[in-house]
Amino acid sequence: MVKHVFYKGEILRSSCDTLAVLVKEKKYELIEDIDKEFSNIFKHSVKIGDFKGEAGEVILFYVNVNSIKRYVVASIGDEGLEGLRIAVANIVSKVKDYSEKLLIHIPDIDIDYSRAIEQSVISVEMTLYDPGDRYKAREKKEVKLKEIYYSVIDEKDYSKEIEKGIIIAEAVNYARDIANAPSSDMNPDKIEDEAKKLAKELGLKIKVLRKKELEKQGLNGIIAVGRGGSSEPRLIILEYKGSNRDSWDIAVIGKTVTFDAGGLDIKTAEGMYNMKFDKSGGAAALGIIRAAAKLRLPVNLVVALPAVENMPGPDSYRPRDVIRMYNGLTVEVGNTDAEGRITLADALAYIEKNYSPREIIDLATLTGAIIVALGNHAIGLFSNNDELAKELTEVGEFVGERLWRMPLWKEYYEQLKSEVADINNVGGRPGGAITAAAFLSKFVENTAWAHLDIAGTAWVQQHGPKKPYYPKGATGVGVRLITYYIMRKYGLQK
Repeated sequence: MVKHVFYKGEILRSSCDTLAVLVKEKKYELIEDIDKEFSNIFKHSVKIGDFKGEAGEVILFYVNVNSIKRYVVASIGDEGLEGLRIAVANIVSKVKDYSEKLLIHIPDIDIDYSRAIEQSVISVEMTLYDPGDRYKAREKKEVKLKEIYYSVIDEKDYSKEIEKGIIIAEAVNYARDIANAPSSDMNPDKIEDEAKKLAKELGLKIKVLRKKELEKQGLNGIIAVGRGGSSEPRLIILEYKGSNRDSWDIAVIGKTVTFDAGGLDIKTAEGMYNMKFDKSGGAAALGIIRAAAKLRLPVNLVVALPAVENMPGPDSYRPRDVIRMYNGLTVEVGNTDAEGRITLADALAYIEKNYSPREIIDLATLTGAIIVALGNHAIGLFSNNDELAKELTEVGEFVGERLWRMPLWKEYYEQLKSEVADINNVGGRPGGAITAAAFLSKFVENTAWAHLDIAGTAWVQQHGPKKPYYPKGATGVGVRLITYYIMRKYGLQK
């Protein structure tokens, strides 16, 4: 991690070797005084048409003023905070291999300085994240950038915003580490170890239900899906108590299929290639509780990870098996590759009955169908509660993790009918993401619930998500979304 510092002095007198400034579309007068010190070089680039001020545009000049050797201008266009995050990411990508000390100056670009600095810090850390840090031995490249300073036209001190941004960014990158890890390093056993380390570090309570306890409780869906794996299936539950209330405010359940081969309905080699990312929902859930605890948010939060491997084997569950789930419903297995909804269903029902939270949010790389519907640019949102859906959508716009609400009309439930059980786990190809969500809704009875299908946004795929702070691998999607949702609803402890 680089060192982040709030800077109050004259920006041209800093010891930084690179000065970067943000501009808003067509409002270049905000940096005129700075540009004069560099012989109006940026103004000239605008005049000749090399810089148009569109969102994502960045230009680098080599200069020699005091200690400053590079002068960078990046545009947020007219896109607010997301434009700022992208501009900062572009700056860092441009100079990280050359500059040791970077100063980012934020003029009056119609964004609250507290938010601007906090989001800049998050963008920096997300941009510098490298999934190869853990595994590369010989080709690992050290980033030269060591220190970043932030400057605004204001007399206040924004060090607390920097600290908050670091905590959130660390939580995102922590989730990315887990999602990026190969299944050999992050199977259900290792997920449990990770959860235990987190619990010890942050003073969380942890409960792990392994096979015997799962059988005793009737969590037969989790057992069935995990039967073919070499690592025993389990339900991992972490509890964070940030308030004195006896009740639980929010439950977050993350799909944690550490590798999904499809079971006996085995995937193709191509379809299996990225299935280490099928634990991205669980990774995000761990990142969320890490952020909540480190920020000391005044919320009572429970996180659940049904951790399994979905593999073919002599004891694998089979097509047309019937599973009696935790809540008593019976499920006919139409396809063993629709496994995530079965594990999530048990976890949803268990958490609702035993914790009675005000809200339940699940995150899951659930369906390829959501990518067909929304591409790699939005999270599919399904909910039984309009207010919860509205608030999540608004926070999604704020953090740059967009959501699009999908229907849960009764017609879709017709596709899940079974001749031998209460419900089938698949409803055919039409509306596949919707029927998957409809299946899950059968396991939430009286609680405000939102299902987030993150299959299109959990890792960088061929068509996206294409953002400069997602350079490669897992994105950690959901961590910022739910953390800011909690902060919006419950605030920060004083």
